[in-house]
Amino acid sequence: MGWLVGLPLGIFRLLLGFLTLALRLAVPIALIVALVVLYRRSKGGGQPKREKPKEPEFKGPVYTVDYREVDEDEAH
Repeated sequence: MGWLVGLPLGIFRLLLGFLTLALRLAVPIALIVALVVLYRRSKGGGQPKREKPKEPEFKGPVYTVDYREVDEDEAH
């Protein structure tokens, strides 16, 4: 009858140990990542912001040509 109580308590103690170990590792890693992200944001690091390319400005009329496919039979 003792193993009916002891086994679940042992499993619970083992899982609690794993949880404590995970928290001991995850909390410092999360803090370091948060500090690095905040530092990079404050320095303006990361990917450079992409600016929209300027539209070309023309003084005067702009002419365009539409091309279409022409078979060699039609050309001759």
